[in-house]
Amino acid sequence: MICTALALWSCGEDVAAEKPTDPDQGKTYFYLKEGQYRIYNVYEIKYEAVDMSDTLEYQIREEVGEPFNNNGSTSHTIRRYSRLNSQESWELDSIWSARVEEDIAVSVENNVPFVKLVFPAIEGREWDRNIFNVQPETDTKILSFDEPYTVGLNTFLHAMEVEISNLDDIIVSKDVRYEVYADSIGLVKKEYNQLLYCSTAGQCEIGAGIIQSGKYYRETLIESGNIYDVEED
Repeated sequence: MICTALALWSCGEDVAAEKPTDPDQGKTYFYLKEGQYRIYNVYEIKYEAVDMSDTLEYQIREEVGEPFNNNGSTSHTIRRYSRLNSQESWELDSIWSARVEEDIAVSVENNVPFVKLVFPAIEGREWDRNIFNVQPETDTKILSFDEPYTVGLNTFLHAMEVEISNLDDIIVSKDVRYEVYADSIGLVKKEYNQLLYCSTAGQCEIGAGIIQSGKYYRETLIESGNIYDVEED
């Protein structure tokens, strides 16, 4: 595992939190510095039917591109690349965009806009991340802000945990989703578990948690930096 030389996180050990570097109460947790890149390990399970699933493991690389004007707001392109493992070459997967405008951070993912964060970031604050799209309303909530958070062997000193959904009905469905952001880095972890349980009498035992369809998706940061940084001799 590769760790960047950032004072904001440590590799394999807990570190006492220092004063936050963010003067905007959360905006630098949604980090949009041009040239910034983030690499994630992805673990994904797709459930297609009872006793039918497909497990995938691969990597995603995000690069923050040049800024552009978006109806008066400054947006950045987010180029997303994918590969099976570190031995393979990166291939362009998709191009998203992201912006911070006034008191919200918006990510446009495959042409669908989501309000990822709100500012100032206050523990317990709630909002509807789907206010700009046609998906069902959510009660997205900040669970913690400016607290250490450990992802694998890395402890991020200033992190924000966001709960998107926490619904679990063992008879019908499960929808548990959360994201974690670190100051001056951006997203460091995403975990989505959206399942539909088998509830048809005669086909399965109702209430046994037998998965009929759905998806489990986990994305964890393993490397972060800036493509414009040049190491000094």
